[in-house]
Amino acid sequence: KGIKIMKIVLDTETISLEKPFVYDLGYVIVNDNGDIIAKKSYVISQVWNNKELFATAYYADKKPLYYARLKSGYSKKVGWGHAMRYLANDIKKYGITEIYAYNSKFDSRALNFMCAWYKVVNGLGGIEIQDIMNFIKPITKSQDFVNFCESNGYMTNHKTPQPQKKAETLYRYLTNNVDYEEEHTGLEDSLIELEILMTALGLLE
Repeated sequence: KGIKIMKIVLDTETISLEKPFVYDLGYVIVNDNGDIIAKKSYVISQVWNNKELFATAYYADKKPLYYARLKSGYSKKVGWGHAMRYLANDIKKYGITEIYAYNSKFDSRALNFMCAWYKVVNGLGGIEIQDIMNFIKPITKSQDFVNFCESNGYMTNHKTPQPQKKAETLYRYLTNNVDYEEEHTGLEDSLIELEILMTALGLLE
């Protein structure tokens, strides 16, 4: 237990599901206590600068928010190759052994697609992204969470409705803030997903 385990929680925002061009890569680096060591927010220039392409993004209306963050230095505009190099450097620098994402299949596919499209080496360096959704059972199976979803209408449309397992719903429950709306930007979403992960891992112990 003496070894410090360093984790990354990451999130990608893409313009479509078909060809998931990433315009925003955000991640947070933490130690095994969940203490934040570093935060990174990269706006990907190839996609951002292509006005026609970016206009098709789900959250294209967030452009003013990104402009403000680029201006303040919160986010940095970089090419995909640089983003992958920075990620690889961070993994090496901090001795990262675990990488997580919420619904990680999507983020893995987006990273692989971008690396293939721009002929860039994947910054993950062979580390597989673990899916946070594989760890949330202690939260989602609790009667308290079920009651929360039922009383706030956060149930699925199945024949037998189930509590929603969206990150937004879990974060609303954990913070007891039903008005919370997921921002759908890389770094901000990584931060809420980190809180979900650390809570779930704490309950698993």
